Amino acid sequence: MPLYLCSSPSGSIPQNLKQKISQAITDVHCNVTGAPSTFVHVFFFEEDKLQVLQNLWGGVSSGAQYQLFGNIRSGRTEETKSTLVNGMCQAVADVLDVELDNVAMATKDIEAKWVMEGGDLLPEPGEEAAWLERHYKKMEALSNQ
Repeated sequence: MPLYLCSSPSGSIPQNLKQKISQAITDVHCNVTGAPSTFVHVFFFEEDKLQVLQNLWGGVSSGAQYQLFGNIRSGRTEETKSTLVNGMCQAVADVLDVELDNVAMATKDIEAKWVMEGGDLLPEPGEEAAWLERHYKKMEALSNQ
């Protein structure tokens, strides 16, 4: 968590650009929210799965060729969400060298307590540092058993 799904026309994004997009999305998310990069997950789907993704997000529809769908932890301000959306759309447009209006994005708020990373429920936004400290101590203790 967060989970970002990227939809594109079949065969339109080569693997090397998918890696660049994944890194750009991760960078934007972490720079805007302060969340650790290990929390960010990016997946790619081609257009044949677009309707399934739109249904997951309540029927979000766009004429944009490239569409991003993001599940993010609830508790983010509208300003933060706007900065995420604008930053990610611009980053994807830049990587793909397309006009910004060819990229659209929707986000959906998900309660942190509904998501688990590495066997622990996620922290609320702003509580990541303490969560990471506890989580890494737990992982270290488990590896020493």
